[in-house]
Amino acid sequence: MPDDDVSLQGEAVELVRVLVDRNWIALRDDGTERPSSGAFVESTNEASCFILAETNLQLIAARFPGKKMAIVTAAAARAAGFIIARDEEGGDGIPGHIVLIQRQARPESKQHVRLARQLANMARVIQAPELQDEEPFQ
Repeated sequence: MPDDDVSLQGEAVELVRVLVDRNWIALRDDGTERPSSGAFVESTNEASCFILAETNLQLIAARFPGKKMAIVTAAAARAAGFIIARDEEGGDGIPGHIVLIQRQARPESKQHVRLARQLANMARVIQAPELQDEEPFQ
């Protein structure tokens, strides 16, 4: 099992989860979007994410055109029982790839879903940036 990168801590470290399934987006009571708990429950128990400060949202948008993204903090992920493991081989060459792994609850259990909902409630949803065309050389 991958090792927890304990250097990734706190509110300042933000993690990006691509919301690839339309069912991974829910609405709060105030009408704002948030990820659903399903966005953080994977059969492999490894939710693929990127460290915002180490990645390029343009590269992610190119790989997942038109998809929204959830932003959560490392502190929120850890509070919900997830470890944060670096995954340099993953991410299809996009830098800053990590996986969130639930260690507090058995994967796909009611407790896991409850903790995933806790994490989802702490997240915000953003639209992937529009892809910028490269400027031609003069």
